[in-house]
Amino acid sequence: MKQSATLARLSKKTVAFLAAATTLLAGLSLATAAPQQANAATRDSYVDTIGNPTFETARQKYGLPKDMKDGATLHAFEWSFKTIMENIPDIAKAGYTSIQTEPIVKIKDNRKLGTGNWYLNWYYVYQPTDMSIGNYVVGSEDEFKEMCKMAHQYGLRIIVDSVSNHFTSDFDVIAKKWQNKAYFHEDKQISDYNNREDCTQHKLSGLWDLNTQDDTVTQGMADLLKQTVADGADGFRYDAAKHIELPDEVFGGKKSNYWNTILKNGSQYQYGEVLEDANVREADYANLFNSNSPRGGGITDSSYGHEVRNAVQFKNLGASHFTSHSKVTEDKSVNWVESHDNFSNGEANIPQELSDEWIKYGWAGVTAQKNGMSLFFDRPYKDGGTYGTGGKGTYGNGSGPFTENSKLGDAGSDLWKDPEVVAVNHFRNAMVGEDSNVSNCGDDNCLMVERYAGSAAQDGMVVANANGAEKNLAGQSTKLANGTYADEVTGSTITVSGGKVTSGSVKAKSIAAFSNKTRSGKVSTAEAYPNKGTIPGESKLITLRSYQASDTTYTTSDGQSGSYKDGDTIKIGAKAKSDEVVTVTVKGTGADGEAIKHTYSYTKYGDPTYDPNDGTESPCDKDCQAWFKKNNLDPDCYINSREPCHWRNVNVTGIKVSGPTSMDLGSTQSVQLKADVTTNPAGKRANVTWTSSDTSVATVDSTGKVSGLKAGTVKITATAGTNQQSDSITIKITGVKPELSNVIYATKPAGWDKVYAYVYNDTTSKNNGKWPGVAMTQLTADDSCAKAGTYKYEVPDLGEGTYRVIFTNGSGSQTPGASQPGIEFSGKVSWDGTSAAVSAVNCNTPQPVPVSSVSISGSGVSNGKLSLKSGASVQLTATVNPSNATDKTVSWTSSNDSVAKVSDGKVTAMKAGTATITATAGGKTASVVVTVADAPVPVSSVSISGDGVKDGRLSLKSGASVQLTATVNPSNATDRKVTWTSSDSSVANVMGTGVVTAGSKAGTATIKATAGGKSASVQVTVTGVPKQPMTVWYKPDSSWKTAKVHYQANGKWTGSAQRMTLYRNGWYRYTIPDTAGGQVR
Repeated sequence: MKQSATLARLSKKTVAFLAAATTLLAGLSLATAAPQQANAATRDSYVDTIGNPTFETARQKYGLPKDMKDGATLHAFEWSFKTIMENIPDIAKAGYTSIQTEPIVKIKDNRKLGTGNWYLNWYYVYQPTDMSIGNYVVGSEDEFKEMCKMAHQYGLRIIVDSVSNHFTSDFDVIAKKWQNKAYFHEDKQISDYNNREDCTQHKLSGLWDLNTQDDTVTQGMADLLKQTVADGADGFRYDAAKHIELPDEVFGGKKSNYWNTILKNGSQYQYGEVLEDANVREADYANLFNSNSPRGGGITDSSYGHEVRNAVQFKNLGASHFTSHSKVTEDKSVNWVESHDNFSNGEANIPQELSDEWIKYGWAGVTAQKNGMSLFFDRPYKDGGTYGTGGKGTYGNGSGPFTENSKLGDAGSDLWKDPEVVAVNHFRNAMVGEDSNVSNCGDDNCLMVERYAGSAAQDGMVVANANGAEKNLAGQSTKLANGTYADEVTGSTITVSGGKVTSGSVKAKSIAAFSNKTRSGKVSTAEAYPNKGTIPGESKLITLRSYQASDTTYTTSDGQSGSYKDGDTIKIGAKAKSDEVVTVTVKGTGADGEAIKHTYSYTKYGDPTYDPNDGTESPCDKDCQAWFKKNNLDPDCYINSREPCHWRNVNVTGIKVSGPTSMDLGSTQSVQLKADVTTNPAGKRANVTWTSSDTSVATVDSTGKVSGLKAGTVKITATAGTNQQSDSITIKITGVKPELSNVIYATKPAGWDKVYAYVYNDTTSKNNGKWPGVAMTQLTADDSCAKAGTYKYEVPDLGEGTYRVIFTNGSGSQTPGASQPGIEFSGKVSWDGTSAAVSAVNCNTPQPVPVSSVSISGSGVSNGKLSLKSGASVQLTATVNPSNATDKTVSWTSSNDSVAKVSDGKVTAMKAGTATITATAGGKTASVVVTVADAPVPVSSVSISGDGVKDGRLSLKSGASVQLTATVNPSNATDRKVTWTSSDSSVANVMGTGVVTAGSKAGTATIKATAGGKSASVQVTVTGVPKQPMTVWYKPDSSWKTAKVHYQANGKWTGSAQRMTLYRNGWYRYTIPDTAGGQVR
């Protein structure tokens, strides 16, 4: 909070946004917080941590200081409890002693927060509505307990930002039990921040200032803080602390016991946000917090922080900028380079001018030395000077410093785990209790912080070199003991002898932490944000993050995967159904080779609002209630995540439309329809959408009100639910809409964007609405009185009297001029856009044009006939003649819905038979006779069975036969005819009946049965064929003494020539043992 006289102006500007911002809640469905426990038993945080052996083992493992004031604290700005938990191991590894959260109490809601964006939303955590724990930014009380428990397992402690000075500026959303004006100071703004009574007893930036002299308020805050400690907190930051009077101050005759009561809460460290000004009593506040905190406390040393920011913003590391504790002693100070207010309020152009590099130099100068607790503010992801972002002043460019690369609840910048920042944290932790000396090493761009106790084992120095060249430290005077010291970041060394650095250097634009107490290990992360919640609307955008990790990949349960780099985005949930859980898993390899893996879950609600179950129940104020009523929505559906009932989430089991089915335009121009909806589970509220089949005949609004325009037939349909259930009603409209007695036509004047008509009855003073009246409608087509492009306004009945009209463009120009009476008119009139008079209009009364004929066309329609297979559908089109017929609305009917049904011309064949489809318009009809035949049933499979068939095989002896049977599936398949074939009929022959006969040739043949494009086969093996010898005769020339024969039988050649036997008369013969019935060559 900004409280100085100068900065108050910035705060007021910010609050102008707060006051103007709508507090409507667009769907932040919030889970209910656990009941607040009054007078919770006081937990002793120090005993519960330092006195706990498990905690102490973890604290010593990470080298964290025993007292919180001696360490560094990470301000996890707008991080949710879940985000903090995910990062706790790395926070401990990075050397932070404590984690500071945002305010954790119930807070004011704002419909803009539905986007989860930072702009206009970040400050709502500083607007409590109750003294109970849990809000939609950080999470629930149970999540807070879980986070504190996990932090203690890693030797870390938790500081909670407490808003103890005020509630929200909107009294209506304050919890009912606190809606008592006696619980607040008077409704008056602070005018003089240097007047202690004005500063402490009046409203800061319009926020309701708690009556801190009231016993009920005091006890309520005391109970809240004790409960927070009981849940696991170890310390507090008190927001706007200087706006709460000190115990010795008396205002309005009343003394306050507020601080003395609420500070006794069991925590071990407490500090107040006390920003500098002329009459603040900084030292008294510092002593107050220190004396009420068993292990130290104090206040923010804002003047010191201002000096440090001046140095780094203007790129000067002069030592004097880092040693100026003028308002409070260093042991009672909380020190920072920048705070969330400096950044978020755009102080002195800091967001865009201060880069990560110079924040690190500042952090080194502040944190390496001996002083009070150091606070590292974690900027939002990719915001600030390094990224060329940040608006000038307080939202001077309309968006402030926020680039919206992340959402509220996400982890911020990765700078908190930068190796140089981590090394400085480790250095500070290792040097607790040692003296320090801050000086420059050669120039104002090289800062050196020494810590010393008289030995090389204890001493060390941090050097921040902002120069563009390497800094040689040889010859630099030092208080370090003789020895060699190593840099945690790079491993380089310096050597010290006789009060001088004799060797060693620091690289350009870098920070080195030299000591003999260095710690190893780098912080590496792979993450996805947002890291919890729902998938609102159709899909959710997820930002993938990585830091000092390699081989980073992602997979999602909806089928996405791939590698990624820091800042890549993916969309999830587009294919998910309502209530389906979609997971995202990220993996990577850390800088030290460790495996990193996280899985995140998101539930698809389909509700286009921001993560309704991320937190606790939040109040919906009167403006919020009005917004929901206006949009026909139920606030409970949005506020309570356990009852999601936006129409996209409701399963509709039935819907029935009822209401009039006819309308005579001569007597009525509108009728009201009703849609009765049943849901599963019962009682859900489903939003109903209404549509008209012909908006030229009648229109229907969001409530089911049908407005008739001309004679005809129109179908009105109501649709509801995730499953889009619908029902329709057909309304026949007859007659002619009576002409309104007063209608104004106008030609738009040159230079006007719109034409408004402000009409009033000069006799009764009734009018058609607030100035500038009603916007006239431009005709898109000729009507009976004017051409397209003319503007038209149908004047409502304002009673008997003299009617007058004033034409205006809605932004200053009008006819007649200011202070002049309107133009008198009666009946149908026209204004030419220039004169201060209207003229009567002669209109042509249109005569109804009857329908002469109707014809039907569509794919497959020929000579009024159409053939379809069952299950098929076709879209028919009815052409109404003439084209300008008055009643062109077509109704479709079927003579037999069980054979063929029709809807809006789409015919669907149901079963075999005949049905007549008729189209009717204006009393004329046309028909098509639809003949439906059963659709062919395809064969799905064929199988073969028979005696001896097993596993698709069959053995037969030569000459044997067997009957095979082919089974065609399904049994009602259209084409069941079986065709039998054999791959080798000489081995096995098959008849058309499936009878297989083994041939006279041994071997194998495949018998196949085919039906409807599907087939099955059996392999038949034939054995037992008798030998079939053959005698070969040959008579050579008489000169031959012997004869030999080579032959091929059954495809095989003899290995060698076979000798033939001389028979007689010169004939030789040879008997082949077995031809197996085959050809011999």
